[in-house]
Amino acid sequence: MLREKAKVVNRFLAIVDVLIAIISYNLAVYIEQGYLEPLTNKDSIIIHFLLIFFWYTFARAFRLNQLYRSRPYSVVLFGCLSLAVVGTSVLMLFVWILDLYSIGFSRLLMFGGINLTLTFGIKVFNYSFMKRARSKGFNTLNVVIIGDNSARSFLRQMVKMKEWGYHVSAIIGNEELEQEFGAIAPFLPEDTDIEQLLRDKTIDEIIYCKETPAIRDIERLLQLTSEVGVVFRMYSSFFNMLTNKTQLHYFGTTPMLTISNTPLNYLELRVKDAFDFLFSAFVVIVLSPVYVLVALAIKIDSKGPVFFKQKRVGRRGRKFIVYKFRTMVTNAEELKEKLMHQNEMDGPVFKMTNDPRITRVGRFLRKTSLDELPQFFNVLIGDMSVIGPRPPLPDEVRQYERWQLRRLSMKPGITCIWQVSGRNNIPFDEWMKMDLEYIDNWSLKLDFIIFLKTIRTMIRCDGK
Repeated sequence: MLREKAKVVNRFLAIVDVLIAIISYNLAVYIEQGYLEPLTNKDSIIIHFLLIFFWYTFARAFRLNQLYRSRPYSVVLFGCLSLAVVGTSVLMLFVWILDLYSIGFSRLLMFGGINLTLTFGIKVFNYSFMKRARSKGFNTLNVVIIGDNSARSFLRQMVKMKEWGYHVSAIIGNEELEQEFGAIAPFLPEDTDIEQLLRDKTIDEIIYCKETPAIRDIERLLQLTSEVGVVFRMYSSFFNMLTNKTQLHYFGTTPMLTISNTPLNYLELRVKDAFDFLFSAFVVIVLSPVYVLVALAIKIDSKGPVFFKQKRVGRRGRKFIVYKFRTMVTNAEELKEKLMHQNEMDGPVFKMTNDPRITRVGRFLRKTSLDELPQFFNVLIGDMSVIGPRPPLPDEVRQYERWQLRRLSMKPGITCIWQVSGRNNIPFDEWMKMDLEYIDNWSLKLDFIIFLKTIRTMIRCDGK
């Protein structure tokens, strides 16, 4: 069963592009010579290393590993052609610079043609498979469409192109629009409270399609989607509200002004995803003895399960189960009500320095942050990232102010700025602002700094 884990798939697609390049090169060698060169050959070793490096880099640069929902095959072909031409040209340059005499330019030209054919063929197969899956209801995104009569053409495309994978959760428009499209989704009046709608439902995107956009409505929607972290798209004959996070995206032949309120640096985001997966796998494998020792200590210290499972809120309101080593007694939630008057945090969260519910082993695990180790399984699954805003409880989210909802626009993390800046000593509003600042200024450099500070926090046992 396909789940909405497209980013996890993208990690492997870049590796697939590298494997295709290696296979293409060896096919070119076999066609030219009638046999494969042994990998002990110096020139062969060098060219394979160059292939791995450049094809992984260029495949990501041309976004060939990204699964677009409405990308026409002509665009896919252009990307594959760009990869083959640029990649082969760079290989030729390095063959000349490094004096790899055994590798002729004719072989590289043959390799370029084979690589283009295989890459495009596999991409077409992959895209066709994903389109069929989406047409059957898998891997969908929830959208709300706000429009008038000018939205008819786009709505017809949306209904027809099921392979785009968009589920229309609601349509907000006039009666004429309702007569034609009232059967495909719930129809809501034009004065619908959008903010409440976003609170009540899991919505990924709002699409605005009106012949004459109302500037006040656009400003209100821009502010709302910006604050809660939902993608906003607009179709209009003119675009006069461009920001540095704006791009033009095409649904078939329909242009949409897309304003994303989360980081847009594609290559850096892919590096972050790759790091999450590889580092989490490394931690789980290498620290497996620590997992066993901690589990034994918890069992010896107190009765109850080793792991604590709790429902948390992830990206854009999606619920998931977070895993931690149990650090409290089994009836901790029941005792919480009696301790609410000792809460040391403002806002909807509960924190207490000398919490009597914490076990002896649990206190050590919290001080060293070892209780968070099982969350690396959440990262491997794709529900969390290594670094990002901490995932809140559903009850806490229900008490958020509107501007605080935007912290849900990025995947939650095991550690964050708040974790390494004092935790319980920071007021709730300041904590929320830290998370929004992280989203607005995200970069690999910032993640690296937080990562190093997290190691320092663990060594100092600053946890509570």
